[in-house]
Amino acid sequence: MARRGPIAALAGLALVAGLMGATPTAQAATPTDLPAWFDFSGSGFGHGVGMSQYGAAGMAKEGSTAAQIITHYYTGSAVAAVPDAMDLRVNLLHAVATATIGSKALATGGGGIELDTSSTQVRGTAADTWTLGVSGANVTVSRGGAAVAAAPLVTFHWAGTRVPNAAGTAATVLTVNGAAYRYGTVDAQVVAGKLEVVNSVRLHDEYLLGLGEMPSSWPAPALQAQVIASRSFGLARYASGLRSACACHVYDTTSDQVFVGYSKESGAFGAQWAAAVTATDATPTTGLAVTVAGHAVPAYFFSSSGGKTQNSEDVWSTALSYTRSVDDHWSLDPTLNPTYAAWTRTFTQAAVAAAFGLTDVANWKVVARYVSGAVKQVTATSSTGATATITGAQLSSRLGLPSTWVKDSGAQPTAALLPVQRLAGADRYATAVAVGKVAAPTATTVVLVSGENDHLVDGMVAGPLAAQLGAPILLSTSSGLPAVTAAELTRRKATTVYLVGGASALGAGLEKSLAALGVTTVKRVAGADRFSTAAAVAQAMGVPAGTPAVVVNGTSLADAMAAAGPAAGAGRPILLVQTGAVPAATRAELTALGSKAVTVVGGTAVVSDAVLAQLPTPYRAGGASRYATSVAVTQAFSSLLDMTQVALTAGSDGSLVDALAASPLGRATLFTSAQLPPEVAAWLKQASGLQKLLIIGGTGVLTDQVVVAAVTAFGTG
Repeated sequence: MARRGPIAALAGLALVAGLMGATPTAQAATPTDLPAWFDFSGSGFGHGVGMSQYGAAGMAKEGSTAAQIITHYYTGSAVAAVPDAMDLRVNLLHAVATATIGSKALATGGGGIELDTSSTQVRGTAADTWTLGVSGANVTVSRGGAAVAAAPLVTFHWAGTRVPNAAGTAATVLTVNGAAYRYGTVDAQVVAGKLEVVNSVRLHDEYLLGLGEMPSSWPAPALQAQVIASRSFGLARYASGLRSACACHVYDTTSDQVFVGYSKESGAFGAQWAAAVTATDATPTTGLAVTVAGHAVPAYFFSSSGGKTQNSEDVWSTALSYTRSVDDHWSLDPTLNPTYAAWTRTFTQAAVAAAFGLTDVANWKVVARYVSGAVKQVTATSSTGATATITGAQLSSRLGLPSTWVKDSGAQPTAALLPVQRLAGADRYATAVAVGKVAAPTATTVVLVSGENDHLVDGMVAGPLAAQLGAPILLSTSSGLPAVTAAELTRRKATTVYLVGGASALGAGLEKSLAALGVTTVKRVAGADRFSTAAAVAQAMGVPAGTPAVVVNGTSLADAMAAAGPAAGAGRPILLVQTGAVPAATRAELTALGSKAVTVVGGTAVVSDAVLAQLPTPYRAGGASRYATSVAVTQAFSSLLDMTQVALTAGSDGSLVDALAASPLGRATLFTSAQLPPEVAAWLKQASGLQKLLIIGGTGVLTDQVVVAAVTAFGTG
């Protein structure tokens, strides 16, 4: 492939410098001495073969021409004109079930579009939306919901292109799933039961104008060098013939070259990129390319290195005369390459052990390097003395490192990192079991709720009851007990089970299943609806008169889960309201409780001010998002809870059940997404009394990268 990762996304991130260090001696360790975290530091981004893009920028700033850049990075090469007027087939959508086509006018009278099959021609305008689908070997096309064509191959022409057919001459772009394309034609066909959508464009200019491989604001010689390399790469792919899997010569991704279409030419500094393409035209049908012995060669390129590029055989299997390891010191200049001149990534013990295939890792060290300085082999030692050696490429792939230019390191973990404990299982049911073993390891009383997304509303108020009973929350389904839940009930020798929820959530046959496991007492806590179920749970808690309550919207599962752990820790029942009303069951329970105050979770969009006015001494804890609300609830309860530990759970709708399982821990609960939310990071930064972070759920819902981000945020406070 040409490179790994869009270069345009690299600018502007801060890094640390450095590459090489002394190799430490491996030492055995006892399991209790094992580092919880490992730092991996290095430089560069990408495979390292051919032209370094940041190196090209550095050479350009020093005054080198495009030809000088090319001949530096491609050993023994020359820059020469070669024929390049052929049409290159660029795959835009690979193996998809549907696609949406449209057009937009760039000039008055534009927007015309024509659909062609072997037997049909249908004209349209910018007002039309065309939907592609699959029916057997045919591509189906509908417009505005009405079928217009079905054929093995459908082709779209549009106005203002070289071959508009009857679509017109005014400048127009075709849109494919919203992305805009200015040139050529777009066709679709069925391959292996899925759609392949391809843009056919002239390599000489139309293809190159749409490449998004380098920021258009970079110096002109660097841009021209990129065009020359990209033209050469495209020529090589064309010469290899069509790929049957995609009906194309190249993909529009980093597996070949990033092709973004009209957004490159029309974007910021797009005129500079277009000028670079024009500057490398030799004639209307030839362009400058990287040549060896008079022939164009595949010109591989990448972002940046650790100071020297790689020999091709050290990365792939083939030694190419023009891809020799050469100086690339520009990549290590943080003023040029602020993101990857140096980088550090932190990983958990479990992640590193998995990467090496060991039960644990006491230390690791680089044992061999290539001439480029990139890692060839690295060895890890476990606490038992067992060792495992993997390649630098395997290390980078398994840990997601930016490159294989990794510094030497031993068993040195990041200093003063916050300890973490992940409580997780293979699925939500197993995760609840894992949490329960910490929340109430020996309890014979269990609270059982539904683990199904459609029935979580009943269980979302169960946390405070479980905490008061000293019981874990385990999960069931409407049809019966999952095997992992049944096994945990047996392990505990459970005698008493509270079923929170009606028969639709926890089936009526569940009592018999529990009895078969030795459970002697089953108590169902439920009402006619979610509001009365919450009231029934509050009654079952039997809290002292005057106990404050927590109030959430009965349809806002996220708010309830953010409140579940804190409410459980504070011994406060959770009651439910509607956005604009207080249900009778909730009103009656507040009166029965004699609550003098309530904490209302969520903003005015979920609990209106009119509802607040009907509640006793209300305090609102809410934020602009569920993540901000989880922080607001944490802050509201911080004086009532043991804040030496907090729970971190996934806040997405499909993963909120993990927060439910965690509620009997009685901890403040912070939500995260695929990236650590800034509100959560800000709270962690100031959490001076925090001593441990409880991670609820497996890496499939809450990744190690998010955990590292959370720990790092705490460490910057």
